[in-house]
Amino acid sequence: MLQDIFPHNFNNAYNCKKICQADDSVYIFYQDRVLLRPEGDALRLPYMEEVAFAQELTYLFTLDSRPFFLARSLQDMSSELTSALTEDMIYQSSTRPPKEVTLKGLPFISCRMHDLRKDPRYQKEQYFAATVAFHLYRWYEESRFCGHCGSPLTHSAKERAMICPSCHKTYYPRIMPAVIVGVIDKETDRLLITRYANRPIPYDALVAGFTEIGETLEETVRREVEEETGLHVTNIRYYKSQPWGIVSDLLAGFYCDVEGDSQVQLDEELKEAAWLSRDEITGQPDDLSLTNEMMLTFRDGKEPQ
Repeated sequence: MLQDIFPHNFNNAYNCKKICQADDSVYIFYQDRVLLRPEGDALRLPYMEEVAFAQELTYLFTLDSRPFFLARSLQDMSSELTSALTEDMIYQSSTRPPKEVTLKGLPFISCRMHDLRKDPRYQKEQYFAATVAFHLYRWYEESRFCGHCGSPLTHSAKERAMICPSCHKTYYPRIMPAVIVGVIDKETDRLLITRYANRPIPYDALVAGFTEIGETLEETVRREVEEETGLHVTNIRYYKSQPWGIVSDLLAGFYCDVEGDSQVQLDEELKEAAWLSRDEITGQPDDLSLTNEMMLTFRDGKEPQ
């Protein structure tokens, strides 16, 4: 899966005293895009010395002992950088492909649209690091002011957190729990495969959804399956979890068995849903997602009972 990057080593322990050096890598995001430099047959992040205009660099993590930093949003950088932006950079719709975006000759590539995921020049460990960096980028962007008193927040001197100097509230990175659900029809030995409506990703998927306040993960499984498909389930069993920084998630994977009628009634979130036998399961075109692993685990008869 996405986070399975062995033999590479990822360390996200926060170090507020870490200083960005000239040859350290810097993440610069704009909306859902990350700035990259083509280098031969590969893509890499720019080094600090190549993006001297970047401001307020924040230490993120190390990958194989190499430190990575985050530059604050483009909107808040120098006037020189802001003036370099073009109308082509304003991309809001997910129903059409994004236009090419460059900054000082370097391309921005979309994280959310999975361009990195499809680009053979970007390695798995780099994609995982980019999703974590994007998760933190969004949190930092949304954690500039105290939600209680409105004062500007400052970085904690001891942990990854933002502190209000006025009312002393502490804000930690936001992680949203969600479930991925493999619904099985035991009578016919089939798995429920879905495809979502109004999303640009055409891959096969499973039932999924966010956990509500006051709800257990198992209750989320029951509710999401019923809401999206009209089915009732039993024998809910945990499989695995996965960080999914593109949408600030921590995904928990579960299998369960349909109870009673297996006739699917589609919710507006889904455009397709079908019961597939093991030999009909094809999965997704890469090995990054928990969804894909769960589909292939069922195909191979290895799902927990």
